[in-house]
Amino acid sequence: MIIDQETCIGCGNCVFTCTVGAIGLKDGMGIIERDTCVECGSCLRVAECPTGALQQDELSWPRIVRKYFSDNQFQWPEELRYTTGYGRGTEECKTNDRTGRFKRGEVGVLVELGRPGISTTLLNAEKIIQILIQAGAEMETNSPISGLLIDKEKGVLREEIKNERVLSCIIEAKVKLEDLEKTLGLLKKVSFELDTVFSLGLVTRMKDGFVSPIEPILHKTGLQVRPNAKMNLGLGKPFSQD
Repeated sequence: MIIDQETCIGCGNCVFTCTVGAIGLKDGMGIIERDTCVECGSCLRVAECPTGALQQDELSWPRIVRKYFSDNQFQWPEELRYTTGYGRGTEECKTNDRTGRFKRGEVGVLVELGRPGISTTLLNAEKIIQILIQAGAEMETNSPISGLLIDKEKGVLREEIKNERVLSCIIEAKVKLEDLEKTLGLLKKVSFELDTVFSLGLVTRMKDGFVSPIEPILHKTGLQVRPNAKMNLGLGKPFSQD
């Protein structure tokens, strides 16, 4: 995003629409901190700039990666699109009863970096990916961030995108149930090396009705299960009970 200094009147409308606090006023004129801006486009859609000074600059590689992960109105390039919409991840965990991505004895691990309102560099994502690989996780190949890896065995991202800042980034993988405690321990350890926040999601199949096989492991590691959940109904019957 850019602000045309010739036409800006310093009204400040755009300042309060920025999701990451990248827009401010200096000497009565709007300014954008380019390193902080994640190219989400929220300001352009909401601020209603009275003079048209707020504009979308033409983006090239690697900066356009910011828009891929940050602007929920932006069309992903075909080679990185793994959902029917505009999501930053896949639809595997939400449609598990149909896809069978996570089976009994397996745990889906989802890490979302940067939300709410903090943002993240993709270097943080690389650190999480490498930790998950170290824990023996199988990374989700049909995922935008996985599509940007140049070394999938070591979890290495393209060098030129590591310092690009995005609103959020979703990392998806699965581990064996017996490796979950180790995985959680490594994630706790790497969390001190990150300069952002992240949310952790786990996907599992219940046993003996509604008994979660992962809750004892979570309690052992000091993590609590949130009592609320999102239920995706109308997805059809599962392929099998396993």
